Amino acid sequence: MLKLQWLQVHQFRAVKPGTRLSFSPTFNVLLGRNGTGKTQLLELLAAVASSDFTALGQELLDVEYALAADTGHITVRVRNTPTEPVAAGLSMDISVAPVGMAWPLVIRREGIQVSVSPLDDPGLVVQERIAPEVAGRLWLVLMSGGIAWVEKTGEGTAAVEPLLAMAREVSALAGLVRFDEGLGYFEQLFQVELRLSRRAQGVLAAGSGLASKDLLDGLRGLAAEQWGAPRYVVPSDAVPFLKEAARLLGFAGAEAVLVPTDAPQEGRQYESLTLGGLELVFLGPGGTRVSARALGHGQKRLLALLHYLGQARAVALADEVAHSLHPDLVRATVATLGERQSFLTSQSPLLLDLLAFESPEQVRATFTRCGRDEATGQLVWEDPSPEAAARFFTGVSATPAQAAPLLQSLGLW
Repeated sequence: MLKLQWLQVHQFRAVKPGTRLSFSPTFNVLLGRNGTGKTQLLELLAAVASSDFTALGQELLDVEYALAADTGHITVRVRNTPTEPVAAGLSMDISVAPVGMAWPLVIRREGIQVSVSPLDDPGLVVQERIAPEVAGRLWLVLMSGGIAWVEKTGEGTAAVEPLLAMAREVSALAGLVRFDEGLGYFEQLFQVELRLSRRAQGVLAAGSGLASKDLLDGLRGLAAEQWGAPRYVVPSDAVPFLKEAARLLGFAGAEAVLVPTDAPQEGRQYESLTLGGLELVFLGPGGTRVSARALGHGQKRLLALLHYLGQARAVALADEVAHSLHPDLVRATVATLGERQSFLTSQSPLLLDLLAFESPEQVRATFTRCGRDEATGQLVWEDPSPEAAARFFTGVSATPAQAAPLLQSLGLW
């Protein structure tokens, strides 16, 4: 599982040039007052962790970062100067060292051209022109580099399979977004369209919007038995995020209900059906039914957050993760994050008190202080100093559950 090791910002909005941040492989918490760029940092981290810069295609950008996993490591520098067409203004300088390859590769994307060379032999270069839609997607650049190498050198694909495997690992992070501090993600839950096709080998399902893989899997089995039904009811036992939401919110269960939006279409080899109108319904005592839209603010945020975490299986980015949640639900959320790498903001002291530290170095890796230089207006993002991290570690070790006051006394929050 790829994780972000560090990030250096040379140019991005109002961020102080030269900013360099290191990260923990698990919890990362952004600290700071309102207006210090925490949400902007989360947006940048979403682009970096997913290695997809298409959302920033109209912005001046110059950043470096490193990703690492058991399969190897990748270092990337991305520069963007908005032009028409957009893709022509973006460049990537990549050093990739997959485990199992005899040599690391240097891959450069400039405009719509990719060049590839071994790290220790910059004179040996192969090039390939690629489509503009590759844009700022690292995994497509890696795939293009590997294919170019095979085609121009005549070597078999086995020579670059470790590189292609890393490209697939990067692609698994595609679509990563920030979980917002309000109910924006919750409202998007219902804006989905699911497409089913019934073939000889069974029912296939695909979806748009935030349609979860779990919901698609549950729907596929249901549709195989009830094809042509006026409505489809998927029980929460088949949809893990919905089942966990029902449990944490004290309901007996839940259902996802969808209805056909058109008549089944018959083709030569298969039938197709489009579903929409998604409703999520929770089941209470005595047969009562409660629509997710009728839940309280905190309940809605928890439901949306569990859906988000089910989608973001490798990396999570959540703004104000504890907002509107009871302390028990904040604890459950932290437990759900598990070992995935997460980047969180929270003005709630409870989240901070749930974190455990084994060393001052872990403190430095976990916290990012967000501030603003009053003289220049620049956003100042930084790791805690070694001295501040050591003082915090000593203090929190002596007085657990006092993380927030300690951070404030040290000027970190």
